[in-house]
Amino acid sequence: MHELELTTGRALRGVIVEAALLVIVLMILKLRGWSVRRLGLWFSTKGLISGVLLFVAYILLYWTTAFVVASLYPSAATMRPFRFVVTSAPTAMIAFIVVNSFFEETIVSGYVITALSPQGAGLAITASTLLRFLYHLYQGPLAAISILPLGLLFGAVFWRWRNLWPLIVAHTIANLIAFLLVGR
Repeated sequence: MHELELTTGRALRGVIVEAALLVIVLMILKLRGWSVRRLGLWFSTKGLISGVLLFVAYILLYWTTAFVVASLYPSAATMRPFRFVVTSAPTAMIAFIVVNSFFEETIVSGYVITALSPQGAGLAITASTLLRFLYHLYQGPLAAISILPLGLLFGAVFWRWRNLWPLIVAHTIANLIAFLLVGR
């Protein structure tokens, strides 16, 4: 199996690239009349606490889906294109995880769902979920398929409350735990 080393340099490059892209996207959206509030980027303590609860719901849904898929297609559980090897400094990896969660949720939930909302919840949430699924394909079939319920859950939560903070918090916690499980 191929190994993908997550170095401090890779983590910091990820922070720089995703932060720069997010700034560019936000500037373009501002020129088009969008505000950060329209994207759902308004902080609230309730949103922060809701993010922890959303993480619990997500992890239960993720493991249930992974179990069902692995039961139906046992080979899916072992089909991984690579194995992560983390050699990054913890602070660099944490910075990447936070920026990545902010970046992904702002684009995939905040922008996609808001932009498609005139066409209704079904299309907006489905488009967001499919985009999320596509950019997780590199992790292998089990991870990618298990992302589908996450996309639907996050999409429904964002549709209902139009606040990205619960999604960003839940995404960050999930990735931090994954980072800790990969080990050093």
